[in-house]
Amino acid sequence: MRRQQTHRTDGGCTDRGQAFTLEGLVGALLILTAVWYALQIVVVMPETGGAVDSELRENIRQQTDDALLIASQAEDNDLSSLVRNWSQSRRTFSGALNPDIGYGMAEVPGSLGTLLREGVTERGRLYNVEMTYLKSGPSNGTGTVTIASQGSPSGDAVVASQRVVLYDNMTLTGPSAGTAELWQYDTRSTTNPVPGKSGYYPVPNAVDGPVYNIVEVRVIVW
Repeated sequence: MRRQQTHRTDGGCTDRGQAFTLEGLVGALLILTAVWYALQIVVVMPETGGAVDSELRENIRQQTDDALLIASQAEDNDLSSLVRNWSQSRRTFSGALNPDIGYGMAEVPGSLGTLLREGVTERGRLYNVEMTYLKSGPSNGTGTVTIASQGSPSGDAVVASQRVVLYDNMTLTGPSAGTAELWQYDTRSTTNPVPGKSGYYPVPNAVDGPVYNIVEVRVIVW
């Protein structure tokens, strides 16, 4: 009887040991699950609001500002070349898809396009690029032309801009551009060519003296 009782007692200890082991494994899994869920919340929080989100947005804006500044000072294919990269026959930028979306999801030409690909596209974000120019005449005001539109910006989009000075004696930079200077172009969007003009370019001669216009290149990132 004692041997049988001892045998039952040992078996009970073994069963209890297995039960304790299973309980330990279940507890560990619950803890790991809780930690994983907490980490997911930490990752999502910067995108959903609060002080961290404001800091992230400011970093994106500063990076975009830097990209525009670097592109404006580039030796080749700078911002000035980009805003003059115009196709007269297609009435949009050279190589762009159409006047409504410009280059769309394709990379913007020149140094700005390279910087936006590395700093925005490769990080899973989208951007729009547009240029705003001064209008001529008594009404003044500004006009806007789309360089690249990748969609509708979200509510937390950031905006950065850089001004570019155009001069009367500059020429267009598109492949089909001739030697005509900017002041020789027609700024009216019409199918009827104007005598003495070399074609259509939307940015008018709005400033007296050697300056042709002051264009603002604006990038919206979200």
